[in-house]
Amino acid sequence: MSVETIEVRPATASEAARAAEAFLRMPPTAGESPGAAGLVQANPEKQVIALRGGRIVGSCVWVPGAGRCATVVAPRLAEWDEEVASRLIRGAVRASAEAGARFIQAVAEPEGRSPLARAIARAGMERLAVLAYLRRKVTEAEARTAGPKGIVWKRWTAWRRRKFARTIARTYEGSLDCPAMAGLRTAQDALATHRATGVFRAGAWHLALEGGAGHGTSRIRAREAVGVVLASEVEGRGDLGYLGVVPEARGRGVGRALVAQAIRDTARMGLPALTVAVDTQNGPAWRLYAGAGFKEVRRRLVFFVPRERLESPGFAALIPGR
Repeated sequence: MSVETIEVRPATASEAARAAEAFLRMPPTAGESPGAAGLVQANPEKQVIALRGGRIVGSCVWVPGAGRCATVVAPRLAEWDEEVASRLIRGAVRASAEAGARFIQAVAEPEGRSPLARAIARAGMERLAVLAYLRRKVTEAEARTAGPKGIVWKRWTAWRRRKFARTIARTYEGSLDCPAMAGLRTAQDALATHRATGVFRAGAWHLALEGGAGHGTSRIRAREAVGVVLASEVEGRGDLGYLGVVPEARGRGVGRALVAQAIRDTARMGLPALTVAVDTQNGPAWRLYAGAGFKEVRRRLVFFVPRERLESPGFAALIPGR
């Protein structure tokens, strides 16, 4: 494919349907996520296209998500060319940023040396993490297991939204889970993202509180939130979307209590398994889930646009021709 003759730009409204049809006719890109075709069909107006002589020879779609997220889907081309692919990805990144996205991601195979991974990196995105996807079977009996003493559970309600958000923000402090994301979005954004993932179940969102009556004194102290766990239903399984412990409560078993609560909630929802994604560089989280019986089922390499690049005056340079 002669790169010099290729024009890359967002598809116009009148081109959207034709571009989606062209995408479906083009060969799938090695390493693209399952369901890519469906995402393009659902978001035809969010395509960046490559044209040669007026004919669409490449397409890349970006998918908006709740909480100011966006996912750039692997581009497809009539004939693979890394430079054209990277230009399509850059165009999708810029379009999603202009629409207000703060966390813009793309995924590839974990080794990071595939043609798709090279095109994503060439587009100016950086490695965020290798995520391991873990799974654990859940039994009906686990719905009746007792929780640890000393922790009071408060389930999600709309009027506790701020309490959940404040606790999540505290758990970000010193976190080893994708630390490069720090400052990209607010805890309120994170709540919106998790609520929009799968089937929201308020009964599976909990704050863990400790404290209460003073030990050996008559003084009463307020219970304090020490952790948060958010589980939902995704594709017929439980999904542990977020688990976090505030800094001063780490290392004393709160994480194990949160995982156990997610397992109980999954069992109470009548779901056969619980899944979670963990940053492979987060050793404490890895040991926590392994100790609870989770097994790895796959890995994916996640790329993102760093905060400093999003906020840079020269961010427009990510788009070819600007």
